[in-house]
Amino acid sequence: MAEELHYSTVVFKNPIVSSPKEKKEEETAYAEVKAKGSAVTQRNPSTAEKKEEETAYAEVKAKGSAVTQRNPSTAVDKKSALHSQPFRRAAVCLGLLCSLLVSAIIGLCVYFSSALSEHNTKSGPDQDLMNLNRNLSTANHILQSDYSNVSNANRRLAAEKEEVSRERDRLNWNLQFVFQFDDFPVKKYCSQKDGTGERTCNSCQDGWILFQSSCYWILHPDAPWKTWIQSQQCCKQENSDLAVIGSQEEQEFIHNHTKEYYDGYHGYWIGLTDKAAVGKWLWVNGSHQNLTDGFWNSQTRGNCVLTVPKNAPLANWNAESCDMQNRWICESRALIWSD
Repeated sequence: MAEELHYSTVVFKNPIVSSPKEKKEEETAYAEVKAKGSAVTQRNPSTAEKKEEETAYAEVKAKGSAVTQRNPSTAVDKKSALHSQPFRRAAVCLGLLCSLLVSAIIGLCVYFSSALSEHNTKSGPDQDLMNLNRNLSTANHILQSDYSNVSNANRRLAAEKEEVSRERDRLNWNLQFVFQFDDFPVKKYCSQKDGTGERTCNSCQDGWILFQSSCYWILHPDAPWKTWIQSQQCCKQENSDLAVIGSQEEQEFIHNHTKEYYDGYHGYWIGLTDKAAVGKWLWVNGSHQNLTDGFWNSQTRGNCVLTVPKNAPLANWNAESCDMQNRWICESRALIWSD
């Protein structure tokens, strides 16, 4: 043969450990073999040589095909697949987690929607009760206001009734007093104003002293002295009686308005005597008086009692002879006029 066949040595490496650089070198070797094979073909025009070259080329191509079949890219894909498996698992887990979250959100939405609907359903009666309670509270306030107004009106009516009752009692009192007179002494109780003709009525006659609900006539120094019986008759002429002392205040009032005169034995006759039954002391109005009560002095020589200003204020009652002449004290009811 005019030209020798050129063979190239092809080195095949394990594709599992092949790197991208080694892959590139193998592809380069394959290209070189193919180029040389092409050159051989051009320089061998003969059929036999061409066949041999084709045979050699076929062998090389076959071997190249083997190389192609064992391309390291397959190993790279496997390696990439190995590296991508954790990410796939993570993606799957994330997908499942998202699905669970979506399911949970949907479930919560359904739950809250149901709870809200139930709350609205239950809040309806509660709102009605609140409205009813509010209405009842308003009605209660109105009733309290009405009750307060009625109470105030009732108090006013009670005050007016009390005033009317007092006025009635005053009128009854005055009528009873006036009926004691055959001819009521208007001039003595109701003095006339100068030049007007109007009269102003007083509770007591002129010259009498008002204390509580009674009027007292304490005889003046220039009046003549009288016995107990004469003194009582004089008081009767004035539609009154000798004084009846029924309290410490009244006793003190009389003591403060009487004065000592002549000697330490004379005083002012009061309406207490035991002439009807010795030892049984009675007032002119019929009430009983004990020796242990009252304002007695130790002297009890007679049957008629007088108050002696010289003695102590709360121990100045002396029992003397009813024929002894002294001054006296008359007492009558006071007229009560409206204010």
